[in-house]
Amino acid sequence: MENSKKYLFAPGCALMVYKPHLAIKLKELAEIYFGKIDMYYTCCMDKEKVVDGVTIVTPCATCFKLYADKVSQVDTLFLLEKIAEDENFDFPDYQGISMSIQDTCAARTQPMVLSVIRKLLKRMNINLVEPLRSGLEGKCCGQTFYGKIPAAKVEVLMKKRADEMPCNDVVVYCASCIMSMAVGGKHPRYILDLLFGEPTLFIGKNIDNWNQSLIRYKQRVKNQ
Repeated sequence: MENSKKYLFAPGCALMVYKPHLAIKLKELAEIYFGKIDMYYTCCMDKEKVVDGVTIVTPCATCFKLYADKVSQVDTLFLLEKIAEDENFDFPDYQGISMSIQDTCAARTQPMVLSVIRKLLKRMNINLVEPLRSGLEGKCCGQTFYGKIPAAKVEVLMKKRADEMPCNDVVVYCASCIMSMAVGGKHPRYILDLLFGEPTLFIGKNIDNWNQSLIRYKQRVKNQ
């Protein structure tokens, strides 16, 4: 347990919209690793609120990238890396089931994140069948185009990307990628759900529902 620093746990907006109880489980796990840790709900895009001299602990690849690359006054730790190295974590055994993977856009410039996700899958006995465009050469699931082009065209991009997956089960580690793979007709398997033995759920009937939920959450946190 590390106690010499001030730690903040940033679950990421998408996780808080998707399954806030998983954020609590991860915070409790982070406290085993680092000692007392406070929740930090502020969106990583809202950098002016970052507290100087703290260490941000996050399970979100996008939060990790933004804090590490753009906010010099904080240290950043990717919580899933710590879990992947934990010999005491009770990893579920998925008995060699084959799954493909949709790498989040934020991980394409982060070889460590790509490696950690694959190490976690190996520790859970999941056989990874990579799509042609994967890892450092991965493709966006379509979500980043939301709000820039009509929603119907975004869904076409999502379906096109989903069709490139060799397996019906697709590992994702961005909550928005859950939506994209579901819209594309695949069975998304969110990495945090896999770690805690939970089903992956697509909350919302379409991409507008999901994105509006994200916007409302971010605005509510910003106004607090």
